[in-house]
Amino acid sequence: MASAFTVEDAHLDTTALRTSGGTGAKRRVSGLFLLPVTWVILGILVLAPAGFVVLSSVLADPTNPAAGFSLQAIKEVFATPSMLVKLLQTVVFAVAIAAITTVIATLLSWSTTRLAMRGARIRETLIVASLYLSPFIAAVAWIWLGTRGTGLIDKWEQSVGIPGFLQPDIMSVGGMVFILVTHYVPYAYMFISSSMAGLDTTLEEASLVNGRGYFATSLRVSFPMLRPAILSAGLFVAILAMGEFTVPSLLGQTGAFTPLSSTIYNALNGAVQNIPLAGAISTELLIVCLAGLYLYQRSIRASSRYTAVSGKGRRSDRIRLSRATSAIVWILTLIYGVFAFLLPLATLVVMSLAKFLAPSLADMKFSAENLWQTLTSSETLSALGNSLILALVVPIVCIALGILIVYLSDRARLPTSRAMTYVATAPMALPGLVIALGVLLLYIRTPLYLTLGIIVIGLVAISLTHAVRVVSNGFGQIDASLEEASQVTGASRLRTVLLVLVPLIRPSLYAAFSLLFVLTLRELNIPVLLYAPDTETLSVVAWNFSESSITGAAAIGLLQVVVMLIGMGLLRLIIMPPIRRKLA
Repeated sequence: MASAFTVEDAHLDTTALRTSGGTGAKRRVSGLFLLPVTWVILGILVLAPAGFVVLSSVLADPTNPAAGFSLQAIKEVFATPSMLVKLLQTVVFAVAIAAITTVIATLLSWSTTRLAMRGARIRETLIVASLYLSPFIAAVAWIWLGTRGTGLIDKWEQSVGIPGFLQPDIMSVGGMVFILVTHYVPYAYMFISSSMAGLDTTLEEASLVNGRGYFATSLRVSFPMLRPAILSAGLFVAILAMGEFTVPSLLGQTGAFTPLSSTIYNALNGAVQNIPLAGAISTELLIVCLAGLYLYQRSIRASSRYTAVSGKGRRSDRIRLSRATSAIVWILTLIYGVFAFLLPLATLVVMSLAKFLAPSLADMKFSAENLWQTLTSSETLSALGNSLILALVVPIVCIALGILIVYLSDRARLPTSRAMTYVATAPMALPGLVIALGVLLLYIRTPLYLTLGIIVIGLVAISLTHAVRVVSNGFGQIDASLEEASQVTGASRLRTVLLVLVPLIRPSLYAAFSLLFVLTLRELNIPVLLYAPDTETLSVVAWNFSESSITGAAAIGLLQVVVMLIGMGLLRLIIMPPIRRKLA
């Protein structure tokens, strides 16, 4: 019978190996081969596209660098008052969305991590459910619900006598902010709730015992400890909002607001294509995002004095509420879940089953014909196949690269390997549209142009950040002595990684795959610039439908949600049982 192998055994066995000199040296030798290969991959995925975006802004013809240089686009973007005003409006728009989102996410995080209430898992599901709807698809649903004069909600408000100035209009800047905030709250929630769950509540209790009230304690104790997570969430949301063009394009048809991201898209897809202008605007956004990243780093450089997690034991007592207060918290969470996910999803179902849209349900003729024709068309089936291929390939490639990068950085610790991690996470500071433009310009004269492969490259470039972050968390929980023990018994480095390390971080890999599967399926910024007629994805088909058939766009959006839910269910069936058996 095989004996149990423990961490203590591993420490004993590896002591001899360390003494004889071996594991670290072997690890460095194998890393010397992998390090340049990984840098080349990162250069192709991240550095080259970002660099080419900047270069394209000063080229007379970015598709033909031999045509020479021109500063016309730079002057138009950086020295034209109307463009500078548009930049200011875009920044204010993004910062406002980030601020509102962060406040809501912080309150929701506090309610799920600090309050002792029943149904915490259900409330958390309601909070993150809007991840399954892309902001563009949510906007499609809200157009029918909230358009002034024709929207379902507007008609109801008129019928009950609500004054016109109190009736919101979704086709406005406020409507854009509302949809993007409800969509980005889950991102900020995941950033903040994980940090909030790790706080030691004894520090807050000490403040309360010393006479400070709850407000002063939150301001002087809780907030400083959470500042890195809150600012990180705010910066991430602001960058996403700055690169978002689908919602402003859809809801800004009345001329309400045109951010720079929409100007980039129009420059690339207008009657006259202007790539240098798109490159110059992307460079401008790049500078703004990097400036924001610099300010964020400066604001948290002294955050170590607020360290909340140490080697000492900690308490995480939760606050007990009265039934009335619990009911209020539940109702507020439910309101958010209804407006962010349940109502748009139900609207998509109704729109998909309608032959045409009308201001009231009684005037609509329901039939499955529209839904059936849309879902069984050759265009939709082809897009479904492409989306599934991307949703499987992109997470696998990202996770494989993530393991390689984190291994070289955390285990091999070779020169420049730490910098490699920063480069891999840099796309988090770049709008998706900028990355897409860089990939387009870089591969426009290669066989990859107009293939599914170029979309894979773009999606891997923007998704690698998430894989590296999640895999890094998994590596941090594994004692390196287990790998060293494997090598003592004669296993190669590759065999150790595949048979020891990867199985141990399987929960983290499952989390990474699930997140990337969902994000890839609903991603639009990358495919919309890189697709060809035979490489459309579901998001692109829905985007094209929005210009001719809003009910068709709703049907595609509904199909996206169903595919995501089925995919997540299959992932849990395939991956979770082995994890549970292992934990047992």
